[in-house]
Amino acid sequence: MEELYLGISGFLLIVLTLFLIKIGTSIERSISKTYAIIFTTAVELYVALDALFVKCFFTEGGSVRAFRIIAFAFLLMYVIMPYTWHLFIQSYMGVQRRICIRILEAVPMMLLVVLVIVSVFNGMLWNIDDHSVYTRGPWFKSFAVLNLFYYGFAFVQNCYILITKNKNGKRYVLISAVFSSIPLMGILINVFAFSLRGVYPLQPYCLTATVLLAYLFMVEHQKKEHDREQREKLLLALEHEKEAARDAKEAGAVKATFLANMSHDIRTPMNAILGFADIIAKHPDDEAVVRKAVTKIQASGEVLMKLINDVLDLSRIESGKLTLEETAVDLKQISEKLNMIMEYSMEKKHIQFQLISELQNPCIWCDETKLQQILVNILNNAVKFTPEGGKITLEYEETPVNEEFSEYRISVQDTGIGMDEEFQKHAFEAFERERTSTESKTEGTGLGLAIVKKLVELMGGQVSIQSKVGQGTKITVCLRLKIAGQGDIIDKQKEPAIAANAELAGVRVLLTEDNELNAEIAKEILTSAGMMVDWVEDGSACLNRLRQVEVGYYQVILMDIQMPKMNGYEATKRIRELPVSGMAHIPIIAMTANAFSDDQKRALDVGMNGFITKPIDVDRMLRTIQQTLQR
Repeated sequence: MEELYLGISGFLLIVLTLFLIKIGTSIERSISKTYAIIFTTAVELYVALDALFVKCFFTEGGSVRAFRIIAFAFLLMYVIMPYTWHLFIQSYMGVQRRICIRILEAVPMMLLVVLVIVSVFNGMLWNIDDHSVYTRGPWFKSFAVLNLFYYGFAFVQNCYILITKNKNGKRYVLISAVFSSIPLMGILINVFAFSLRGVYPLQPYCLTATVLLAYLFMVEHQKKEHDREQREKLLLALEHEKEAARDAKEAGAVKATFLANMSHDIRTPMNAILGFADIIAKHPDDEAVVRKAVTKIQASGEVLMKLINDVLDLSRIESGKLTLEETAVDLKQISEKLNMIMEYSMEKKHIQFQLISELQNPCIWCDETKLQQILVNILNNAVKFTPEGGKITLEYEETPVNEEFSEYRISVQDTGIGMDEEFQKHAFEAFERERTSTESKTEGTGLGLAIVKKLVELMGGQVSIQSKVGQGTKITVCLRLKIAGQGDIIDKQKEPAIAANAELAGVRVLLTEDNELNAEIAKEILTSAGMMVDWVEDGSACLNRLRQVEVGYYQVILMDIQMPKMNGYEATKRIRELPVSGMAHIPIIAMTANAFSDDQKRALDVGMNGFITKPIDVDRMLRTIQQTLQR
């Protein structure tokens, strides 16, 4: 019996060690895993001490001292192990206790430990005489029953939680009940059903089975947690997909509205351009009709360019390619420019314009172009939606922050048609218009205020809107700007001095342009100024023509950028690499529809000397050629 008991105990220790390794390696880190490891370790110690106890029990004439130490340690582990089981069950079921409750729950275990220690002296629980004979004390069965407290408590608590809070059904209640009852039954049978001499390793078996079930239950729980997480991720992904689909649908609706508006707004000036061109064709000899038609064509072309520029500006801002170029500017000069820019449109509608300015420091550091664009867009909106005879007020306010900075509030208030509260929430969104241009009799993409908001935010400021239907609108821009001195201001209104007698007549130009219509327009402008023009269709043809003529034959090259075979950038690089120095240094001016600042920078970086944007402004084109030739 002794050898069988010891052999079985050894086998159980191997099995428990394997479970300990499996729990440590295959279960994810958690408080339940920690307590499972503690409980499994306690069971291993219990089985080992139980085997040593049995060996000493059956060995006659053995060491009494060693037997007493083993018996004492065995009974201590006998008491402690149920408490570790209790901690594991609570952690596994997610029960959280306050520290005071934890201490109270540990009281039964501590009382039993005291009882085991006291029994060393009075034999109340156990006794080993001088002949190594072990006998149970009078309190042993009561002690064994008290030791069932944690198993019973865990069993009842587990069932209660699963019945009241678990949604997985009766199956888990049954599993949990069996799970918790195994060690309980083992102790009862081991203590009360077998006599002392008829010992069998029943309790170690039950405890090992409990460890096995704990491991399997944790694996199943972990799998369910993984499945739950996967389901949550799947549901989240589906929700994101639905949200993306909703966003795409909304974006599609916005784009559809935008395209519908753009279709109307572009066709309106285009119809005017084509219509008045047809009138000119029918009445070429009627000077008054032709002059009036040309004026209308020019006005319609300006409207069309405004629409295109708005779309391009917003695209550029959103792509993050727009940067600030701060210079010292005078707000008074900006106000004068705004007045000149808006004067015609305001006079045409008999709108009264008022400027209110109480600035202590009108000289500031900022990006003048972008600030001017912000104010022009706001003023354009005010003019569009203010009826004839209305009033627009531009007001500047300054609040000093410190010696270097001030808070500038620039507001534009009109007496126009106003906006309702719902539309004000979306007024700064792209492509938003409260009314179509057909309804409001105004053209536009609905991008003006969106561009304003993005430019203001780029400059580190804020923009707000106040409006009531029929009572007008007030848009306020707040910017914190660095104060500049009067000496920092450069008068940008003064163009570099050009000699009054600077003549372009006789200047020979090599025009490099792939579009025949654009080339025809440029040739007409240049020849009207007295210049002689040769036209080639791309950068490769430009290089070939330069190789065929003598140095100095052409005084300047007008170079388009986007061309087939060889673009303007590449052609300029090749020209600058020509072996003949006189030919390599010929002035080259970019003439392109790529009108952004970094396009201009790239043109200068590859070796160009000037930059003209399309559509061509005749005065600017001739002035740029004059300046380039003088340099």
